[in-house]
Amino acid sequence: MRKIYIVIDKIRSIVVICIMSFIIIVGAVQIFMRYTPGINPMSWVDEIMRYLNIWLVLLAASIGVKYNAHLQMDYFLYKLVPPKVILVVKRITQAAVIISLLLLIYYGTLRVIANVNTVIQSLPLSIALFYAAIPIGSLLILFDYLLVCIYGEHPFGKK
Repeated sequence: MRKIYIVIDKIRSIVVICIMSFIIIVGAVQIFMRYTPGINPMSWVDEIMRYLNIWLVLLAASIGVKYNAHLQMDYFLYKLVPPKVILVVKRITQAAVIISLLLLIYYGTLRVIANVNTVIQSLPLSIALFYAAIPIGSLLILFDYLLVCIYGEHPFGKK
C-alpha cells in the first residue's frame, strides 16, 4: 500500500505544480497582452484559469490532509471538553467529513456523466473534464482521511 500511495502522491504533487505553473505563466502573459497596445489578449485564458483553480484547490486540499494543514478549532475542544470525550468528538467530526466526501463523490460523478457532451464557451473542451475535479479530488481527500482514521494520524505525512 505504501508504494501505491507514494505513486499517487507524486502524481498529485506534479499535477498541482503543473497547474499552478500554467496559471501563473499564462496569467502573466495574458496581463502583458491585455495592456500592450496592438496585441489582442487570448479569449480562453480567463475561463480555463477559473476551471483549473477547481482542480488546484481539490488536489491541494488532499495534500493538506496528508500534512494535517487544515484549520482546526482545537482550542475550545481542549478547554471545554474532558480528555476522554475529545477522541469521540474527533471521530464524529471525521465521520461527518467522510460522509460529506462520499456525497461529493456520488453527486460529482453524476454531474460529470450528465455534462460529458457539454462544451465550454471558449475552447472545444468538455466541461466534464473540469467537473471531474470534484469526484477525483474528493476521492483523494477521502483516501487521506481514511488513513488518518485508521492510523490516528497520517502515516505518510511528515512528523
